[in-house]
Amino acid sequence: MHYKFMHYKFMQYKLKKTSAGMTLLEVMVALLISGIFLSTALYFLVGQWRTAKELRERLELQYAVVSAGKTVSDAIRTARALRWVEPGVLRVQPPESVVTPDQYYLDDKDFDGIIDLYWDHLNVPNPVASRISAWECREVEPGLWKIRLQASQGSQRVEWEGLIRQRAYVVPAT
Repeated sequence: MHYKFMHYKFMQYKLKKTSAGMTLLEVMVALLISGIFLSTALYFLVGQWRTAKELRERLELQYAVVSAGKTVSDAIRTARALRWVEPGVLRVQPPESVVTPDQYYLDDKDFDGIIDLYWDHLNVPNPVASRISAWECREVEPGLWKIRLQASQGSQRVEWEGLIRQRAYVVPAT
């Protein structure tokens, strides 16, 4: 019985000694392991953020060229007369009886350092799409126009091409 009592006292002493707290070395090891996990998680988080940012920029460029292409295509399709004037100006005579023709051209009218595609209607400039860096319209054959648009931002570049047939207008007899 004396043996069991001594063993019991020894175990109480051992538990009391070990449950006093963590040593400085144990705290530093725990902090080191936590730091490694956090730095790895941060590395992956920053990588995902950069990928999402590049994807967003690319999608914005694609949207810009597609919407600009649709706008210019609709103008060509419904125009009475078209003329590509160098450098980079498309003059469109709209179907309505307007004296001044519409114009499509690249410029930085808002002075933000970004080239935009503009549409002048009745000599009032309207932005069509931003970040359009180059564009070209040429008549491939009578009534068939080829449009090429390019948008760029940083190292990203997106292009759009389309063939559009101009509708033939017949002047109604009066």
